[in-house]
Amino acid sequence: MKFEDVIGQEALKEHMQSAIRLGKISHAYIINGEAGFSKKLLAEAFAQALLCSKLNPDYDKNQVSFPGLEVEEPKLPEVIEPCCECTSCKKASHHNHPDIIYISHEKPNLISKEEIRNQLVNTVDIIPYESKRKIYILEDGQFMNEAGQNTLLKTIEEPPDFVTIIILTTNKEKLLPTVLSRCVCLDVKPVKKSVIKSYLMDKGIVDYQADMAINFAEGNPGKALMIASDVEFQNRRKLIINTIRDFDGFNSKRIADMAKKIEEDKDNIDSYFDLIMVFLRDVLVYKTTGDEKRVHFREEISVIRDISRHKLSQINELINITKDARDKVNAQVTLGLTIEMMLHKMKETV
Repeated sequence: MKFEDVIGQEALKEHMQSAIRLGKISHAYIINGEAGFSKKLLAEAFAQALLCSKLNPDYDKNQVSFPGLEVEEPKLPEVIEPCCECTSCKKASHHNHPDIIYISHEKPNLISKEEIRNQLVNTVDIIPYESKRKIYILEDGQFMNEAGQNTLLKTIEEPPDFVTIIILTTNKEKLLPTVLSRCVCLDVKPVKKSVIKSYLMDKGIVDYQADMAINFAEGNPGKALMIASDVEFQNRRKLIINTIRDFDGFNSKRIADMAKKIEEDKDNIDSYFDLIMVFLRDVLVYKTTGDEKRVHFREEISVIRDISRHKLSQINELINITKDARDKVNAQVTLGLTIEMMLHKMKETV
């Protein structure tokens, strides 16, 4: 793994590379951001660089010097990247380096104090097997319960000099203030659309699918790739477009059937709301500008033209109806009933 393999996140990569260049490595880091931003890849590139033999040659500042012979500290390369050729890098790449420890957990949404204690706290004082440093990578940090975080707290307060702990989390607000204050917090940033576009095109994603995925992904390259490659997402997109196109022919039974179909796919309910909102945003943009180039659903331009013939107030009302339904679902109101009422209101509006 190399830093250059991480899409975007130049500020975070520069922070880590500078820390290596200056020899100022923190004892604990938090990398925070939603899934899809390659947080684990970034942590692994950092860990690999910290242990890379090329970047960390044997050097002892206390070694004996002789008159007229000065011992110079090896100079690091201008670009800090793990070499991927030394034994340490090869082991790290294959996830079998004994000094890079991954913290695992059995339950999907819980990291217990026993898991923190057994896998980290009880082993942290053991010196590295092959390197000068030992690195712990803890994924899903947001799932640590309070007891687990308190168990970790003493270790990140006074860790051995050779230990670096990297916590990956999708929501750092789930961590205790005492944990946050003792770590260097690095928040991932949205990636430029042009960078994600190049990334998707390299993956063989066709142009219009890449553009649509980028608009939904909000700067998240992993999410963009998932959307562009997800057949089920494309099916949801077609369902929403066909529903809006055929509102005039909908009766109560068809609306109830549609609501049931969406309810059965409740794990992806946010995706449905996103699709509706982006589509209605396209209608609004086309209504006010007439510019097809500013439309995300370019392949559905004929449907967008048809809907845009409605009054501006009607289009805005459709958006408000969708927002209201989303708020109700988030407030735990019955999903099927909420979707059914939303569709009835949308039909009445147009």
